[in-house]
Amino acid sequence: MTALLVAASLAWPLGSAPASAQEKARDDWMSPISSLSIVGFDPETGEVGVAMASRFFAVAPIAVHVRAGVGAVATMGGSPYRDADEMLDWLEEGVAPREIIDRLHARYGDSWGGGQINIVDVQGRSYSATGTETWWKGSRFGTNYATAGNILAGPEVVDGFADTFEATEGSGLPLAERLLRSLEAADRAGGDARGRMGATLVVKSPGGGVFGIDDYVNLRVDNSRRAIHDLRVLYHRWRSIRAQEPGLRVMEQSRGDDVAWLQEALVELGYATRDDRGLFDADGEPLGVLNDATGRVLSRWKRNHNMGGGPSAGREVFDRMRRELGGHPLSRPWPIHRRSNEASGRPGGVL
Repeated sequence: MTALLVAASLAWPLGSAPASAQEKARDDWMSPISSLSIVGFDPETGEVGVAMASRFFAVAPIAVHVRAGVGAVATMGGSPYRDADEMLDWLEEGVAPREIIDRLHARYGDSWGGGQINIVDVQGRSYSATGTETWWKGSRFGTNYATAGNILAGPEVVDGFADTFEATEGSGLPLAERLLRSLEAADRAGGDARGRMGATLVVKSPGGGVFGIDDYVNLRVDNSRRAIHDLRVLYHRWRSIRAQEPGLRVMEQSRGDDVAWLQEALVELGYATRDDRGLFDADGEPLGVLNDATGRVLSRWKRNHNMGGGPSAGREVFDRMRRELGGHPLSRPWPIHRRSNEASGRPGGVL
């Protein structure tokens, strides 16, 4: 059972920082960013990430901070944005999220105003702190996530975040999908009371991205009245090009992880064997190339299912195969056993 603590109005305690330090902090910080966000961690994959939206232009590079294998921080309102890297350093040293907030209170006292911070680490520890000088503001956090926002339509926005993330725990959905669904639920509940402009989705894991970098998903919309919708469109495109998820592109003379999935499925469905060197290597691993040998087997499967006979596969083919696979692991949400692009030798494009 996910441990849950609701903090709908956490006021900053009065601190002991010198007045000069407080004034310098106020002078140095830019005008507050009023936003809504969720940080999350997936203990199954080790991925950590953030989803955020705001009526603020190009919010992502200012307010979203993620370090693979360490944790994620979202800064909003009058938060100390410039301290985000140091917060990640503290997480890397093993400091708990709640203690990080205490350290910042000791440094700045009550000078944060309406600032908010969400923190989660790769141990699943989380904390969310909410200031006092905003319209409706609130925060909620539990195991593996923290969410908060200010200038929101109401408490249902924070609940939309948290309830959706909790409901998808153990679902097998990728962390990026869970974070984005949570953001969409918060937006449907009213989101930022001022409207929409910027949105971002960032998920990292060590070496999990294209060419072996840590950025697995890193998408942003800087200036759109439909920022969250546009972020979903970008994520769908990412699933096709970067994740090579089965069914999101029409495969003809293609290569990628989705082709490898197809070759695995053809074995499980009884149309091929791992001894077929046109589909699998000497170790029984799929080649991941829709070559002539794969095309012939695929065409036979399609003819037997009255789906034509061409050597190509799109969503309809993959959906039918998943239904036939039933409870087999290949029928589960993607990715099933994702390898890094670097390890698979399929970088998904050339820069």
